[in-house]
Amino acid sequence: MPLFNPTFNGESIFGQAVRIVHVANADASQVTTFFGQAGQVAMFGGGRGRTFMVVGVFLAADIEGLNAAEAIFTSYADGFAYVLVDTRGRTFAQVQFRGELQVNEAGPRPAPGGGWGLPYKAVFHGLI
Repeated sequence: MPLFNPTFNGESIFGQAVRIVHVANADASQVTTFFGQAGQVAMFGGGRGRTFMVVGVFLAADIEGLNAAEAIFTSYADGFAYVLVDTRGRTFAQVQFRGELQVNEAGPRPAPGGGWGLPYKAVFHGLI
């Protein structure tokens, strides 16, 4: 269960049972050697962003509601970068959704207590 309600661009687009895990991409560095010099010299080139793996479930009263939730989610694949607040309340600026969304291959399922659920996985990209 998330500690915080995750948001993207200030909107709660992720549905329920959300888990967000991020991995920093490898930093850029240049390693070189010089003739007559023992060892190596490394120059730090800065960070290269991060990748966010998101797992959640869209919930709605009917299939049309699920379709709408998915459409709102995918509407953020617009080339812009937004602020992501993850399930631990951490804020990441310049995060982009590039349309990498995989919904459950079995499709929607009846949700406990009524309505419908659609599990999904998505990838977001932190630019900084």
